[in-house]
Amino acid sequence: MTKVNPEQTLRLLFPQWQGGNNPPYVLGARLLNWLAPQPGGPFEEVPVELDTSMVEEDGIVAKTTVLRQARAAKALIHKHDPERIIVLGGDCSVELAPFAYLNEKYSGDTALLWVDLHPDVSLPADSPHHHAQVLANLLGIGDSEFVAEVSRLFHPDQILYVGLNDMLDALDTDPLRDKKLDSIHPEDMEKNSAKVLQWLEHRKPSKVIIHFDLDVLDMKEFRSQLVAYPGTYEENTTRFPRGSSMETIIQILQDVAQTYDIVGLGITEHFPWDAYFLQNMLSRLPLIGDINRKDRPPFNTL
Repeated sequence: MTKVNPEQTLRLLFPQWQGGNNPPYVLGARLLNWLAPQPGGPFEEVPVELDTSMVEEDGIVAKTTVLRQARAAKALIHKHDPERIIVLGGDCSVELAPFAYLNEKYSGDTALLWVDLHPDVSLPADSPHHHAQVLANLLGIGDSEFVAEVSRLFHPDQILYVGLNDMLDALDTDPLRDKKLDSIHPEDMEKNSAKVLQWLEHRKPSKVIIHFDLDVLDMKEFRSQLVAYPGTYEENTTRFPRGSSMETIIQILQDVAQTYDIVGLGITEHFPWDAYFLQNMLSRLPLIGDINRKDRPPFNTL
C-alpha cells in the first residue's frame, strides 16, 4: 500500500450534468462532496453551466458546453499538477480530462478499472449523450474534438471492466469489436477479488486509476441512481440487470489499494431522487420558499 501525500492529491468537484442531460447530477455531485471525508489537499470546483436549453451538435447533446467544461477541468488540473486526483461528479463524462492527464503523467504505465454497469463506449450515432461515449474517447474513438483532448490515449489492454452487466451490444460494434476489452461480471466477483487481482498481476501497472459509477450498485440496495426513478422503480428492479453489492465493491477497491498505487478515483452518477424532489418541495413552501412557484424539477428517465 502506497503512502499518499494529501498535498499532492487534488479533489475536483465536477457537477456536470449535460453529458447525461440530467440536472439532478448537479445536486448529486455536491452531496457526494458533502458526504465524503474532508480533503487534506487542494480542492477545485469546475464551473458548470445551469441553462437547461440543450442543443444537439454533431450528434452530441450540449457538445460545445461539455467540451468547454472539460477544458476548464484540464486547466484546473494543470494549475496544481497533482500526483493523484479524486473526481466527484456529475455524469461519467467528467472523467475525460482527469484520466487523460493521469495516463499522460505516468507515461501510459497505468491500469484503468472501469467499475460500471455500462461500457460507456457508444458512438454519437448510437447515443447522443457524452456520458455514454467517454471511454471510447479515452481509447481514441468517437468525436474527433473530444478525442483531441486526450493527449495520451489508453490502450485496450490497460482497461478492465468491473461489474459490467448492461448495454453490452456497444462492445460489438465497429470499431470497438476489435478492441477486446477485458471484463469481470458481477457473479464472478461476489465471493472475492481474485479475478480483479489476477488481471492486475498479469498487467503489472505501476499506477491504477478507478472509475466508479454508482449505477454499478444493485438498485435494491442503493436507490440514488437513475434507474431507481420512483415512478418506475418496481418495474425496473426486474427490467434491468442486477448490480453489485456495496460490500463487494468496497472489498475489491480496498484489496486493489493494498497492493497497487491508486492515482485516480472518480465517483459519478449520484442521482439522489428523494433529495432532489425534497429540494424542489422546500423551495415552494411558505416562509422558506416561494408559494407562487408551480414548476417541478426537470429530469429525464430511461
